[in-house]
Amino acid sequence: MKKLLIICCLAGVFGACSSNFLKEYSQDLAKVESLSDLDEVLLGKGYLPWGRLEATTYAPVAAINASFQAAHHMSDELAFNARSNIGDYVGIQPQMFGWFAWQQHVGVPYEGNSRTSESKDYKQAYTCINICNMVLVSADELPVNNQKEELQQRRIKGEAHFLRALYYFTLANLYGQPYCPKNLATPAVPIKLTEYVEDKNYTVNTVQEVYAQVLADLDEADAYLKDNEVKNHPFRADITAVHLLKSRVYLYMQNWAKAREYADSVLTKRNELQDLNTYTSTGELWIKTSPEMIFSMGGYSLAYIYCDKSEDGKYPAYTISEDLVSAFTEGDNDWRTTYYILKESIGGLLTNNIYTDAWVFNKVQGWELGYKDASDHFMFRTAEAYLNGAEAAAYAGDETTARQLLKTLRDKRLKESPEITESGEKLVELIRQERQCELCFEGHRWYDLRRYTVCEKFPYSKKITHRYIKYVKEGFYPVTSRPVEMKDYVLEENDAAYTLSLPKEVLDFQNTLPSHQRLPRPGILVLVEN
Repeated sequence: MKKLLIICCLAGVFGACSSNFLKEYSQDLAKVESLSDLDEVLLGKGYLPWGRLEATTYAPVAAINASFQAAHHMSDELAFNARSNIGDYVGIQPQMFGWFAWQQHVGVPYEGNSRTSESKDYKQAYTCINICNMVLVSADELPVNNQKEELQQRRIKGEAHFLRALYYFTLANLYGQPYCPKNLATPAVPIKLTEYVEDKNYTVNTVQEVYAQVLADLDEADAYLKDNEVKNHPFRADITAVHLLKSRVYLYMQNWAKAREYADSVLTKRNELQDLNTYTSTGELWIKTSPEMIFSMGGYSLAYIYCDKSEDGKYPAYTISEDLVSAFTEGDNDWRTTYYILKESIGGLLTNNIYTDAWVFNKVQGWELGYKDASDHFMFRTAEAYLNGAEAAAYAGDETTARQLLKTLRDKRLKESPEITESGEKLVELIRQERQCELCFEGHRWYDLRRYTVCEKFPYSKKITHRYIKYVKEGFYPVTSRPVEMKDYVLEENDAAYTLSLPKEVLDFQNTLPSHQRLPRPGILVLVEN
């Protein structure tokens, strides 16, 4: 087999010029003369770029530094807005077709006549991983002159280990099969821990190996961040974020005792919840002053597909799916049907002033330009610790604790919070339902659906249907849209497409790599009404 020069898996862009990559980052590190300099490198290039919404010359709204959006489009939270395509200002629906329709090759659009990159997020993750690798080596090479600098060094190393764990965990749950005994030896993604170019055969590590590395990094992060300063909360990782991620990882691994242990640790440090019964602000719910915010990185890029408010009407690209709406079984008794999702009349001039009621996104004000303090994929909140603890306790047979944790969360979400009497599978179903509602559009749902399929206790899988509509635009002002073709795409129960194939750019670079393979999914043609 041919030998490959690999640095950060060539930053995820296989076949790209490695010398340019080396030049870019060697210059960054050449300027590092102190721990403070190294801290700036980690903040600027180890953490995700801060996504934002901007008005541009080419579009009314554009998302800058939008990362890790695929999981939102593959899950059961979004529905194509069949009323109008006008609100899709940045053409997100065609861009995300391959993911939305669970295609074999996600970079191929609906028309099938071209191909876009499939490796954007893969590249971003490995670029950040390589910075973490460099930071960890450099931190030990810089002089440490006093106790303050020693604590700074430990904090930097702790944050780097946390970030590397988070990126590998995310990659493993996109490109590796769900964690369970039968999947441990299946291929996931490459692990690279060195900061230098390696002359070696390129390999893909197994699901078990990647999870082992994630836990090793989290243990290191735990040791370094314990009893250390918290810097710029919630935009830098701290010990509470480490323990919440540990709780999540162990939950995915079905290690109920460890998942519960670290959820309890989080709640010992930070147990406060936003009480929606007394919440009166008209601003965004999850801002950095929220008592629930533990960690946030990358910004809320998903909000721009809901940029539905303009001078002449409301035209969201997507609405809330019936799957998600039906999960809010308490209806008006649930404050989240006001603050998370909201029923509104959409339409306006571009729909001939015909308005239709629809459930729309309301968790973050996507129509406002600028930076978002909250993240749509890497936001850690106290609410998750309650849900992780409740789920782990229920599986372990401690139903009293599970009900108590769930009731504490529901008391802050429901106008009238009834006692929880469910037990056994019904209790687990209620916890999963609460997780679906509470953590909607925060990047959890797709991964939860995957892990439920292999859960030893009460396994669950569902059939999901996504409808894709191809529009053509007509006229000059106002511009209108007309549907010309419509197809339904179905993700079956326990479908192999719950796992992505490695990006085409990766497989083209070395076509002998082991990778999960999705099957073709042509879709079912639906009659378009004119």
